[in-house]
Amino acid sequence: MKKYYVEAKAYPTIGIILLGGVSNNTNRTPRHTTAGIAYTGLNDDIYVKTDLYLSDARSGIINGKKIDVNSSRSPFIVIDKFRNQILMRHPEFREISFISENKNIISGSSDAGAAAIGECIESIFEYNINIFTFENDLQKISESVGRSLYGGLTVNHANGRESLTDEILDAGNFRDYIIVGCKFSEERKPSDVIHENIINHSRYNDRVKNSELKSKKLNELANSRNIKGIFELAEEDTEEYHSMLRDVNVNIITDDMNKFISRLKELKKRFWNAYIVTGGTNVFVAVEKNNMEKIYSEAKKFNSDPVYLKVAGKPEVVSKNF
Repeated sequence: MKKYYVEAKAYPTIGIILLGGVSNNTNRTPRHTTAGIAYTGLNDDIYVKTDLYLSDARSGIINGKKIDVNSSRSPFIVIDKFRNQILMRHPEFREISFISENKNIISGSSDAGAAAIGECIESIFEYNINIFTFENDLQKISESVGRSLYGGLTVNHANGRESLTDEILDAGNFRDYIIVGCKFSEERKPSDVIHENIINHSRYNDRVKNSELKSKKLNELANSRNIKGIFELAEEDTEEYHSMLRDVNVNIITDDMNKFISRLKELKKRFWNAYIVTGGTNVFVAVEKNNMEKIYSEAKKFNSDPVYLKVAGKPEVVSKNF
């Protein structure tokens, strides 16, 4: 039985301005400004739940499997930074351990996992943490963790040396819209394959420069509560991003996904929709609530397994005894 523990949950994410390129495999600082949203199911049933607790022997378990505690992206990279301060409170224990589990996540689980660890640690110190350095620490686990840390719509300003995330619109502003997450397969290109290849594209420097301009446009759209404009910007960025990936021989969009995207473009003549494809074989389709069933039924025709999603908020502590 765990005597001293914190249990927190955080929500996975979807890119709006997609990330390609990190500083290195240790710090994983994004090379350019990006943006994203946190999401969950309509009944808040999509999340990562993490239990951080004091123990006699160190252990890390993710989705039922023990992890290599010395891995370069292990949560212990961050936990160990606060280890002594936490153990000083209860010196009868020698270690800190965690158990983390994904619940129904389609994509973006690493952001949620890192943010849940962060929420656990932050709750122990009652928010007396430098959030700037703390976010950069958590990026060593997942480079776009800020999206999950803040929830809603966020922009991460980055240049490969430092980064900082701002929340620009909370989840409530998206209440009239649904995202239909259309799953096409379980395959996914490792994020490092994307990061290592896209930086070799001849237009990569232009993408870095333009990402800051896109973030300014995103802020303008957020200020005017132009939700459709936000998702339309995301669709434009998706098309640019995957065009560049194809040029460097990283193909993520499958034939079935391509056919479905073509159908979405036809459907725009009948009702508004916008799509996003990140690093996995999923097509996320934003639509007004009254049209969500139409997208759901269309996705089924293209061998997809769709699920309804909504924009989610910040991580939260579920229970605590510390």
